[in-house]
Amino acid sequence: MASDGWRRWWAPLACVAAGAGVGVVIGGGLAPRVYDWTTEWNIDAPLDVVYEALSRSENAFWPSMQIARIVPDRRAVDGQATHYRVKQAASVARFAPPFHIVSRMTEIEELRRWRQVVTGDLAGALETHFYARPDGGTRIVYNWYVRVTNPLFNLAGYFVEPVFRASHDHVMREGEAGLRAQLHAAVAVTPLAN
Repeated sequence: MASDGWRRWWAPLACVAAGAGVGVVIGGGLAPRVYDWTTEWNIDAPLDVVYEALSRSENAFWPSMQIARIVPDRRAVDGQATHYRVKQAASVARFAPPFHIVSRMTEIEELRRWRQVVTGDLAGALETHFYARPDGGTRIVYNWYVRVTNPLFNLAGYFVEPVFRASHDHVMREGEAGLRAQLHAAVAVTPLAN
């Protein structure tokens, strides 16, 4: 008789335990999935030219990073917050709509480094480092330290991180190629010495 009582309670208890586990993950704050990704760009143009191109508010060279609007923001050292609508790679876009982020510049070291706080569908920081290459070109290193704020995407990140990473890499490659094309078209960039 005692074993029949256990069988009657086993399924509800298992459901409660599973629900609690999923609730912890989906609840966000207790088990967020954090991404620490680095991307490097190499642009065959002088540092000051590349820095200036990336400093301008418009970024028409980067279709996946659409600027939705720029608003005044006293918390940012450059006085503005940039709202982006980010289109993901086709492999992810089938399952998820574009996401929105707001970027506020918190530190600027001219021609060397930017630090931005990111909020919205991603929360965290982006550090961008600029380096002059010995051949006259520019190396840019992007360090993303972010988490997904949408609880369902946070949960999905535990299972499909390679897909998220591929989407991130696609967006970043598109930006690098677009910047190269823009600089090549705008400035008579001569081949760099080897």
